[in-house]
Amino acid sequence: MQDSRHLAPEFKTISSFNLLPIQTYELDNGIKVHLMEAGSQDVAKIDFLFPAGSIQADKALLSSVTNKALSEGSEKYSASEIAEKIDFFGAYIGQQSQFHHAIVTLISLTHFLPETLEILEDLIKNPLFEQKEIDQILEKRKQEFLIEGDKVKTIASRAFTENLYGKNHPYGNYLDENAFNELTREDVIKFHKHAYIPNGTHIVISGQPGDNIKDLLNKHFGQQWSNESPLSDNKPQWNANIQNNVFIPKDDALQSALKIGCPLFNKLHPDFHGLQILNTILGGYFGSRLMTNIREEKGLTYGISSFIMTYKHSGFLVISTDVKTENRELAIKEIFNELQRLREEPISENELTLVRNFLSGDMIRNFDGPFATSDNYRGLLDLDIDPKYFNEFFEVLMNITSEDLQSLAQKYFQEKDFITVVAGK
Repeated sequence: MQDSRHLAPEFKTISSFNLLPIQTYELDNGIKVHLMEAGSQDVAKIDFLFPAGSIQADKALLSSVTNKALSEGSEKYSASEIAEKIDFFGAYIGQQSQFHHAIVTLISLTHFLPETLEILEDLIKNPLFEQKEIDQILEKRKQEFLIEGDKVKTIASRAFTENLYGKNHPYGNYLDENAFNELTREDVIKFHKHAYIPNGTHIVISGQPGDNIKDLLNKHFGQQWSNESPLSDNKPQWNANIQNNVFIPKDDALQSALKIGCPLFNKLHPDFHGLQILNTILGGYFGSRLMTNIREEKGLTYGISSFIMTYKHSGFLVISTDVKTENRELAIKEIFNELQRLREEPISENELTLVRNFLSGDMIRNFDGPFATSDNYRGLLDLDIDPKYFNEFFEVLMNITSEDLQSLAQKYFQEKDFITVVAGK
């Protein structure tokens, strides 16, 4: 049968959302394991989430440098030997530091998990933290910090979160150049001892890890290698003196960076799902209100977007764009006009249907396969949220009305609650 190139494929709307099944169990030492077994390839991704984020650390850079230095040499292997062996087995080790967790990721062929987990065990439990390796990490981070810090968008981003949370709040604090000279090898060794521990650690597995994965994990990580308790993860205080308008001058800037937003809440709030949908209409996709007005109709910028950031203890919405200095005031005015429109005018059924289709399709893409599913599921662990959270969002998406969204805009999009940060000439 010959395909007709003149006929468009049939359009179908998504009517349901099904998450991959998740199995949970504990290792012998109490580490919680979350398993999403799926996929047709014999490969697995294993994420170790340690209570070693920047909030648990008592110094700037401490969490990220400790995490990065894990793979720079251990008792059994040098940094080059770790890289060669991981490459030989066709595997990958990745590291990242967040506010409440430090993450070490292993992607490995199922057949080689006994070998790759043995390497991972040694670099997690027995890193050497040699001074020269720490110095190299700090020097690279310092250069990145200085380069990024000269950009108006970075200046505005830092000023926005500092204004919202306060410079002494972990969510609002950003580096200064002195931090690179204050961190010591002894700080790193001490933090590793107290933070890379079984207590408070989660392991998230996705793909096809094989039938013996529990035995393998118990062999390498199921023993009580430390009796330390997790470091403090208490809810910090917010900034009590938020300024609604902040301007940071940069005389040599060709453009001005705008960050306009408001404080919100975390994923546990009952209005969170609805606000995600409202934010999509405002600036969360290419056909959004902000893109249509400020980019397409007025040509003030190449791109503008709004997004919601959520942390364990809070969240915020921020609108972000770069504009020419002479267009700055007009862009700010039009941003607030769009917020006002959402408060005062009902959203048409056509626009709501378009956003429903976009977000439902986006959900399917974001959960396409076990690896992507595990990345999304990982974001629920800080708040101990049940995976049905994603099904609840889909239900809200399919049933929310224009009146519901207008009510949310009237509640959360009041101009007096917004912070405007400008960096530029």
